[in-house]
Amino acid sequence: MITLIVVRHGDAEPQVEGKEDKDRKLVKKGIKQMRRVASFLDEMGYSVDRIISSPYLRTYQSAEVILDELFDSDNEKKVETFDDLTPDKDPSLFLEKVKDFADNSTILIVGHEPYLSNLVKAISGANVEIKKGGIAIVDYDLKEGKGVLKILLTQKILKLI
Repeated sequence: MITLIVVRHGDAEPQVEGKEDKDRKLVKKGIKQMRRVASFLDEMGYSVDRIISSPYLRTYQSAEVILDELFDSDNEKKVETFDDLTPDKDPSLFLEKVKDFADNSTILIVGHEPYLSNLVKAISGANVEIKKGGIAIVDYDLKEGKGVLKILLTQKILKLI
């Protein structure tokens, strides 16, 4: 069993003509949202083994904020980027890679909608929408190839915790 912590990136710059979507940066509100996610994970005692992000700037920055909040500066962990996590990809490509992850590990995945909700549905059958800065936690049985949605939180709820 592995734990997948699925996080949608925080608020980013608006889409503007002449700037590619993949180059949009996280804004201050988005940074705050990711700090809130990290605080929740820390309070709940999650120990993250790997951090994987889409290569888009706003998701990578979101993953870095969480990494910086969860670990001290001498930590060896780095954010890995997977092209399979871009918004237009099919989650089954990423799920093939998940089969190679270490059993009993906790993986933080930072990405986009509707990709992330499709990933959660492919794993657990749960029909969800992950809002910006939202988090879903899924226990995934590698042998069975399916999982169970354990937690789904929005920023509104994280603010109250």
